[in-house]
Amino acid sequence: MVASASEGAGALVGGRFFGGAACGVAAGLVLTARAALGIGADELAGAAGCGVDLVDDIETGRCDPVLDTVERLVNSVGLEVRAGAGDCSGGVLAAVSESEVRRVRQAFVEAVEFRGFCGLGPPGPLKGTQWDWDGFEPAPPRLFGAGPTRRDGGGWAAILVSGQRQRSGAALEDIAAAASLSPARVAGIEAGRIRPSTSELERLLWAMGTGLRARLEPYDDHDDGLHLQAVADPERYRRRLSNGEAAFSAAVVLD
Repeated sequence: MVASASEGAGALVGGRFFGGAACGVAAGLVLTARAALGIGADELAGAAGCGVDLVDDIETGRCDPVLDTVERLVNSVGLEVRAGAGDCSGGVLAAVSESEVRRVRQAFVEAVEFRGFCGLGPPGPLKGTQWDWDGFEPAPPRLFGAGPTRRDGGGWAAILVSGQRQRSGAALEDIAAAASLSPARVAGIEAGRIRPSTSELERLLWAMGTGLRARLEPYDDHDDGLHLQAVADPERYRRRLSNGEAAFSAAVVLD
């Protein structure tokens, strides 16, 4: 699956990839994933269980997907999205660059080698830890956390937007106006009832003086393992959760 380091990044995805070209975050992530692993759009679609048209539409900007759809696509080939709000001047993925392709490729190769040394398979979600998907946009919300209490939190946007608004102190009505969205839609996004497109999420963060930072890393299945263990023995999970909460409460000292 992984291309050799000697191959040019542009050649990996044909004429669609050109180093440093501006593109949306969603397109940049998908193109970078394919370039880093040396796979075609049809291979990515086959691994994710969607039509190749969806991959093509995201890469060409005809589809403005929710971030969960991008996550589901790259998860299928052993990568995951790391996203957050922050200053984008330090390297937001808004363009595909050969240096980023090389970084992701090297990280993936190292992850495969390490897992192989430990007797594990290549990176990727563990069976039973993702919602079923019909292959159409939008993909189900990403699951955050572990155990029976694992929940999606409304997907990426609810966490990023509500967290940034709390930090910035911005009024909901103000950021809605700046992002050209209705206050009702922004409230729905923060509550997790509405998942915005990736460009909508970018506009909301820009309205609060920050941006959407996103990069690819090899998939980390640590929480997946904890989740499956908890499902297999929920009583033990509840005891551990209760003990952890009690220990935390005892450690907190209020003035």
